[in-house]
Amino acid sequence: MKFLFTTTSLLLPTLAFAQSWTLKNPTPGGGATLQEFVLMLLDIVQLVTTPVLVVCLIYGGFLFVSAGGNEEQVSRSKQWMLWSLVGTTIIVGAKVIAQALFNTASVF
Repeated sequence: MKFLFTTTSLLLPTLAFAQSWTLKNPTPGGGATLQEFVLMLLDIVQLVTTPVLVVCLIYGGFLFVSAGGNEEQVSRSKQWMLWSLVGTTIIVGAKVIAQALFNTASVF
């Protein structure tokens, strides 16, 4: 009982003044809102992953050219190219998906 009273008396003022608190982003240039931060983060992810995806597509093409009729290597190269294109679609579409989610959330 004493623990409950102590916890309540310590947290009650915090809950009462919770609306007057404002949180600021501690990172310089990190965006003022969550939406700006997420879109900036997606830009960084796209900048890093785009060359990786291009290299994966090139590697899949190399496997396809060097297969020499070997069905196992041809199917392996097709998998490399397929999943590279899936990854490209996800990375490119991430910004569109995030923007759609933020626009939907702003309606409510």
